[in-house]
Amino acid sequence: MATVLWVALGGGLGAMGRYGAGVVTRAIVPDHVWPLATFGINVVGSICIGVVFVLLERGMIHEVNRPFLLVGLLGGFTTFSTFSLELMHMAERGAWGHAATYVMLSVLSCFIGVLAGAHMVRSLT
Repeated sequence: MATVLWVALGGGLGAMGRYGAGVVTRAIVPDHVWPLATFGINVVGSICIGVVFVLLERGMIHEVNRPFLLVGLLGGFTTFSTFSLELMHMAERGAWGHAATYVMLSVLSCFIGVLAGAHMVRSLT
């Protein structure tokens, strides 16, 4: 039961972080053409999950923290469901070029983010 509560706490904190990052990003660059806030949050979240994964793998963060950090905090911070909804809106507007670019760049950037985060920590330890 305690693990579920840690996941819930992490998820709440991650969601608040996502909301705050989205508000700040949209204040600087509105989402008129392309959802930059969601894109950026997903890339940053991917880098962070790569970092946390390696720190857990190397025992630098205790395994007991995995549910809180990976499932809760970073799961609540990243925004795949929002990404999918924004993609649907682009498709409904007929913005197929923007939609295809968004999919390709999001998937590629987030994968590179995980690799970069993991490589960064692995090279330091």
